[in-house]
Amino acid sequence: MRKNQWLPWTRAALDVLSLLGGAVIAYNYRFHIDRIPIPGTEPPSIAPYLAAAPVVALIFVVTFASSGVYRIRRGRPFLDELFSIIGAAALAGVVTLALMSLYRGFSYSRLVLLYLIVASLVLITINRLLLRRVMSIRRRRGIGTDRVLVVGTGAGSELLLHRMTMFPEYGYTVCGVLDDRLAVGTPFAGSQIVGPVGELPQQVRRQQIDQVFLALPGASHDEMLHLIKTCDDLQVDFRMLPDVFEIITTRVSADVVDGIPLVGVRRSQMEGIGLAAKRLFDLVVSLTLVVVLSPIWVLLVIAIAVSSRGAILYRQERVGQGGRVFTLLKFRSMVADAEAETGPIFAAPDDARRTPVGRFMRRLSLDELPQLINIIRGDMSLVGPRPERPFFVERFGSEIPRYLERHQVRPGVTGWAQVNDLRGGTSIADRTIYDIYYIENWSLSFDIKILLLTIGRVFLHSHAY
Repeated sequence: MRKNQWLPWTRAALDVLSLLGGAVIAYNYRFHIDRIPIPGTEPPSIAPYLAAAPVVALIFVVTFASSGVYRIRRGRPFLDELFSIIGAAALAGVVTLALMSLYRGFSYSRLVLLYLIVASLVLITINRLLLRRVMSIRRRRGIGTDRVLVVGTGAGSELLLHRMTMFPEYGYTVCGVLDDRLAVGTPFAGSQIVGPVGELPQQVRRQQIDQVFLALPGASHDEMLHLIKTCDDLQVDFRMLPDVFEIITTRVSADVVDGIPLVGVRRSQMEGIGLAAKRLFDLVVSLTLVVVLSPIWVLLVIAIAVSSRGAILYRQERVGQGGRVFTLLKFRSMVADAEAETGPIFAAPDDARRTPVGRFMRRLSLDELPQLINIIRGDMSLVGPRPERPFFVERFGSEIPRYLERHQVRPGVTGWAQVNDLRGGTSIADRTIYDIYYIENWSLSFDIKILLLTIGRVFLHSHAY
């Protein structure tokens, strides 16, 4: 992060330009385009508004900074960043409105302030997207990235390495892994072992490491303290990574009463009125989508029927809530009897079994549309763990810890794992981590966030085939 200290200043400068541009747009819209009647005979001069624009921009930038909008957070979804910007903009708008009420030198239009906020948010969003694109290109080329060394080969470090490799735009260049159990040169999660843990000082100096990730959940306190002191002496940033599977899916919850820590068991919030709200939300959205997308359904039905022989709909047994088997519906995207010779297998990149229309549908996830009928029937939800076939459930249930807990809730058309690009041939264990996290941290707003992220992933994900 030290290599990108210019980024918050660049964001702030772009925000100032967006706010100044928003002020001009707001004034011209209110007094030259807006149909709402304007008090008086002539529109006021733009001069007082231009004079006030830098002050308003300063209020917004200071509010953004105090709200953490400019803080550098790697891997943060754009949707989360946008929500924080909207919240900070609303707060800045309230502060500006209060100051406008105190200032008596000129009567500013309140509607101009409202239009300014809207116009500025649009411009800021565009600037943020462009800046993200520039940063992504730079980091994929290795420019401005942090050189990282991982210590330990636990489940947490394996998942972390997979994510850093999958998303180079996060800004990490993995230089190797230190471990006492594996030999030097042994491949590990897309990287390789470069030496034992004791070589940490030499490796940091030799490879000019910026950050060290300590992933040794089984290490003693003395060992961890020694490693932390070593990183501190080397003046290199470090992060301690516990066993990710244990932490992200832990059943433990913490609370405090008057300074006294209390520990209990975390329960899923998907019950009672929350469960009813989720079901109502599923029905309203699904029924609306069926009506709105009906022309696309008709086109896909015709395309499937004309392009290849076989049924229009593909029916497949999947395991749902409580282990109940149901029939999942999809538009057929592969040749008829695609698994006649192989038995149950996952789809692969450039899978020869796909039809030309099927390739297009799977790329945009259009083959999933009939699952809206599964939602209306009550078999599925819009958001939840993706359902698997009984063959795979039996296999994964015996191999992966807590895998069967995914069946506590209705399966979903999309899920927290899928919007994190864990689909297709990605690790089932990694998907399980995200599925359990979703179940234990569910809220209706979390569902809405996942649905919005899904819209973006339809065009950006790299594991749909």
